[in-house]
Amino acid sequence: MVNEKNRQLLRDKVAVVTGGGGDIGLAMAKALGDAGARIVLASRDRERLGAAAESISVEQSRILTLSVDVTDNEQVELLMRRTVEKFGQIDVLVTAAGIQLRKPAMEFSREDWDSVLNTNLSGAFFCCQEAAKHMIEQKSGKIIMVSSLTAEIGIPDMAAYVAGRGAIKQLSKALAVEWAKHGINVNCIGPGRFRTKMTEDVFADDEVRNSFMELIPMGRAGRPSDLAGLTVFLASGLSDYITGQSIYVDGGWLASGGSSKR
Repeated sequence: MVNEKNRQLLRDKVAVVTGGGGDIGLAMAKALGDAGARIVLASRDRERLGAAAESISVEQSRILTLSVDVTDNEQVELLMRRTVEKFGQIDVLVTAAGIQLRKPAMEFSREDWDSVLNTNLSGAFFCCQEAAKHMIEQKSGKIIMVSSLTAEIGIPDMAAYVAGRGAIKQLSKALAVEWAKHGINVNCIGPGRFRTKMTEDVFADDEVRNSFMELIPMGRAGRPSDLAGLTVFLASGLSDYITGQSIYVDGGWLASGGSSKR
């Protein structure tokens, strides 16, 4: 629930969210906006980006949208530069840009592999690097990297995605340790099985859906809005002494050890 007290948590802060046209990135951006932040929404999908921006409850002057491909370092540099030109600072970065490609590991081509890793891992790293240039100057910053439950468990037919999300977990630890002296916190949020446009094909398969729903103690899939509270917490001063952590939002899947709730 949005109230005036919540809006004070991130007042005067500026948050950059990559993957802002997707369900996960948009939900996180909405949460940050509801907490008072000015929002920079980035996505390579121009059409979805415009619709996403209209759904965020902030004044027009407090939001900037930019079409950005995170695999292009020049576009990433432009994203951060335009953010500073408009708002004067970068306080929060959320790396939510990501793609999935489902096929057996033996069928992955080099192009398939590079496509996923260039977006999900390399793109996230260079966004962090470029944002950190500004955060180091101001001696503060919060970076929230979107990982996945697959950083902890293996799922078939997703080799590149699983590898990238596991790498994001370790990358966040390395950056957290290296940049702590600059006042920068780096943490991961790992969604479990969430229902989004990206996963709709999985939910459409009754057999597959039932197989993983049995593993979730809370008995339901995640919703993008389930990430709101943790996003705001990690972006705010409430988490100033927390860094290098991966927190999973999974309805209890990991805690159950993968056993069926029956």
